[in-house]
Amino acid sequence: MPKKLKNSILIPLIPAALSLLLVIGVLTAFSACGPKDDGTWMHCHDCQNAVAAGGAGLLVLFGASAWVKNPPLRIALQVVATVGGVVVFLIPGVICPLCMMRTMRCYTVFQPFVRIMAVLIVGSGIGALIGSLRTTGPSAA
Repeated sequence: MPKKLKNSILIPLIPAALSLLLVIGVLTAFSACGPKDDGTWMHCHDCQNAVAAGGAGLLVLFGASAWVKNPPLRIALQVVATVGGVVVFLIPGVICPLCMMRTMRCYTVFQPFVRIMAVLIVGSGIGALIGSLRTTGPSAA
């Protein structure tokens, strides 16, 4: 496999892999608060589900961009996914309310994990986007 083609497939897989880690993390070790004593869930559980769905969407978009041969479509997928990463960053606490007390698990574990992973995903997404733009060159414009 030529080096140029190999890099064009591998680089977008980095944010895809980070997106997978985000989904696995928020559903396991870095989840939001558990159920209340009466069995109902707090607001942060909806946040957790939104982040998991957003991470799965990022996984699909970045993963698809690794295999798409059409440069404008690849770039569009990476732009949409990178913007989606910013939205995932904003979900816990800005878009979706968390619990009332700042000492709860959603603030101390869930939100920092989501924010760190979202920054890594967006950063690597920008790197993949720059790589795609360089690969395409001025002849594609």
